[in-house]
Amino acid sequence: MKVIAIIQRVRNLLQDNTAVPRWTNSDLQDAYNEALLAVVQNRPDVNSQLLAFTCQAQAVQSLPPGTYRLLDIVDNPTSGRTVIATTRSSLDSLLPNWTTATGTDVEQYVYDQKSPSVFYVYPVPPADHQLNLLVSQAPARIEITDFDTDTQLFSLDDLWLNPVINYMLFRAFSMDMETEANMQQAQSYLAMFANDLGLKWNVDQMFRQMLQGSIGEN
Repeated sequence: MKVIAIIQRVRNLLQDNTAVPRWTNSDLQDAYNEALLAVVQNRPDVNSQLLAFTCQAQAVQSLPPGTYRLLDIVDNPTSGRTVIATTRSSLDSLLPNWTTATGTDVEQYVYDQKSPSVFYVYPVPPADHQLNLLVSQAPARIEITDFDTDTQLFSLDDLWLNPVINYMLFRAFSMDMETEANMQQAQSYLAMFANDLGLKWNVDQMFRQMLQGSIGEN
């Protein structure tokens, strides 16, 4: 589905097909980009990809640019040996010198969400050793210059179209929450977004925090 068709669907739901629309094309484009990011942030598996990765001869490895999260290391493709996820504390206690131990295949890996751009492997592989990674890709931000003829397509599976639309509607109504009606609409669409993704959010509490933040800025 074309992105401009998604934006038009959202405009239809907003009942904003007027000569001077309340929400500009730029507003809805930004809402679309934010929606894609919100979906992937909350469900990294939505934009997963199997990636051939070339190691450096060291314990710490950097994920390629554009990678949002490491989901798993599948195997060493040359030998077929699988790789097991572990924790740094486990390796530290069992193998105090694990960051310098070398081997022909990677046996275990450590990944910490607090440093999402890197992961650690044990033992240290030779330079140019290959691994198969399962990663979540960060969604590419789109830029539209012609909202009548642009051909860029929705980058996720169509299964995730509804949460994207619901988040776009949430963002649209969030741009103007001075009225009670818009605030209720925004809250409702955020709740539907969370439900679409199976998230257990306390939307009421989130909105109270948003409103308190807005008051604090004035």
